[in-house]
Amino acid sequence: MNKRTTAADQPNAREISKSRHRRVLLNAAADAVYRFGVRGVTVARIQEISNLSRGMISLHFGSKENLLLAMLKELSEEYTRNWRRAVGPDDANPARRLRAIIAADFSPDVLNPRNIAIWFAFRAEINSHPEYRPFVDSRESDFRDALIKTCRELSNLEEEAVLAANALTAVLEGMWTDFLLNQAQFDREVALEACLLVARRLFPDIAESEWLGPIAPKAEDRTRETGG
Repeated sequence: MNKRTTAADQPNAREISKSRHRRVLLNAAADAVYRFGVRGVTVARIQEISNLSRGMISLHFGSKENLLLAMLKELSEEYTRNWRRAVGPDDANPARRLRAIIAADFSPDVLNPRNIAIWFAFRAEINSHPEYRPFVDSRESDFRDALIKTCRELSNLEEEAVLAANALTAVLEGMWTDFLLNQAQFDREVALEACLLVARRLFPDIAESEWLGPIAPKAEDRTRETGG
């Protein structure tokens, strides 16, 4: 028997409107950073993009700075969900898991013109805004912890595992920079294979078959959807 839905079980129009306005403001803040950079974001520009009043920003976030921080936090959480979804909870094979972690960095869900511009815009501001660092620093993230843990399973030496994770992080950071600067020429599959070549050299004792797994989607599959 289906449980009867009562009015108390359903969100009221006020709650729906509040949630929608919050989402519109977060998207507007992201668009503003994408178009103008962090320092170029003004309340007036957020108002123009969102078609919401200054009072809405104050109501939902208190200030423009809090809105920007909330948007950055959400972007960081989306990144974490992306690689965790790619890895999955049941993959006990560390080589395949490492491949999945690396491949997730090339997913159009996170590697797209809008997100990359936002990431680098906030990274440029961390000296004057240290509160941004936890959300943009690859050395302070669950991603890095997972990378080190997986490298540890592939190496017999703790020091080598950390060095391998450092090397792979640097290569992935370089690929994201390459995407930022050369989006028209960037090839996700080629970039992924370059990273996997480094991984195979770091762990030469792992059989080639262990590295098999899905390839990240091609750039043209999603670029148009994300503003490229």
